[in-house]
Amino acid sequence: HAFHNVCRHHASLLASGSGKKSCFVCPYHGWTYALNGALLRATRVHGIRNFDVKEFGLIPLKVATWGPFVLLNFEKDVSPDQEVESDIAAKEWTGSCVDILGNNCIDPSLTYLCRREYILECNWKVFCDNYLDGGYHVPYAHKGLASGLKLDSYSTTIHEKVSLQICEGGSTNNANDFDRLGAEALYAFIYPNFMINRYGPWM
Repeated sequence: HAFHNVCRHHASLLASGSGKKSCFVCPYHGWTYALNGALLRATRVHGIRNFDVKEFGLIPLKVATWGPFVLLNFEKDVSPDQEVESDIAAKEWTGSCVDILGNNCIDPSLTYLCRREYILECNWKVFCDNYLDGGYHVPYAHKGLASGLKLDSYSTTIHEKVSLQICEGGSTNNANDFDRLGAEALYAFIYPNFMINRYGPWM
């Protein structure tokens, strides 16, 4: 299930962070919701006329999964009850690039390692422009990364919803060296705001 993260009473942020809970309790007035979005308890509503708890559940969103990714659809005319197959959601999300990304990114052997958050003090368009410059800045700004890539092989292809950049990785001379990059680096920018970096065994 997926829902707008807003309490139906006074629009407080309902949940933050990650973890496991048996229900969601609003930190502002204590309204309590089940994991299926139903309102379980509304505090201090005794005496309010025509109050029906069934009308105050969380607002659902349409949700689908594709490999390790959870995809949400915020369109109002889409029914959240309609189940979406992951293949259909992936095709809608990535267009004709779905097979390339599926073969190179949706690897069942990948496991979740950690989450890191970075606050970037810049306009998002500047950040995306930097990401999409086709490796132009790599030999100057990322010398360590550049030394492990064959920059002459760098290619950029544009699909309906995806800018796809691929570069061959250089082979490690020492068999004992840990190979961070693998045989190929893949950078996918999926419209409007999703990026995937894949280096060998890492994403």
